[in-house]
Amino acid sequence: MQDILDAVKFMQENYSVDADRIYLVGASGGGYASLLMAGRAPEVWAGVSAWVPINDLQMWWEHCDGKLNYAEHIEKVVGGKPDRNEKAAEECVKRSASTYLDKAAGVNLDINAGVTDGHEGGSVPFSHSLYAFNQVVSKQDCIDPTLIEAFYEAQALPEGLKKAEADALYGKKQQIFRKTSQNTRVTIFDGRHEIIHTAALNWLAQQQKGKAANWKVVETHGLKTSGDASESGK
Repeated sequence: MQDILDAVKFMQENYSVDADRIYLVGASGGGYASLLMAGRAPEVWAGVSAWVPINDLQMWWEHCDGKLNYAEHIEKVVGGKPDRNEKAAEECVKRSASTYLDKAAGVNLDINAGVTDGHEGGSVPFSHSLYAFNQVVSKQDCIDPTLIEAFYEAQALPEGLKKAEADALYGKKQQIFRKTSQNTRVTIFDGRHEIIHTAALNWLAQQQKGKAANWKVVETHGLKTSGDASESGK
């Protein structure tokens, strides 16, 4: 986290930077860091765009345990298995974006995930994005956790959640579900563990610190990215 803040400081000290237009964007582990920084340093960002993020570290460990080697990586970082080791569980809380997201209510925050993520399409359940949304917004705007779990298990909208309207910025990746509450939005789209750069960067370009989130992106810019470039790590 300090490295990210130091990078911002370095740019401000050495280049001409508009302090009202500093943005953060990331996918997967970068989405995790983006959510974390939205809560830990909300005063810095004009907009944060988080894609397929990890929200709760112990929840992700439980998903990976016995299936993916990420579980072992987490254990090495936190000092053991968090379901058996109290200190390890405390470290998971300390390192989770979910612990700090209540402080991100004033940040223009856009959270996105593909509907197959956590199943055959990736390693991070898209339910993390929906729970992250809940931890930022007011109680009355929260998504029912029962519906979140039903949505994740079926990978299809349960009764009680409304289908999203189309958004051209997502190209061929149709939106399945979208909910907005003031400066916070979550979108589940027909995709995998990936980022859609055109949607992320065009939205960020419209945000300014101290102003309400702009959800109507009129002017768009084409990007020289391919479908392959959308996958995590590319």
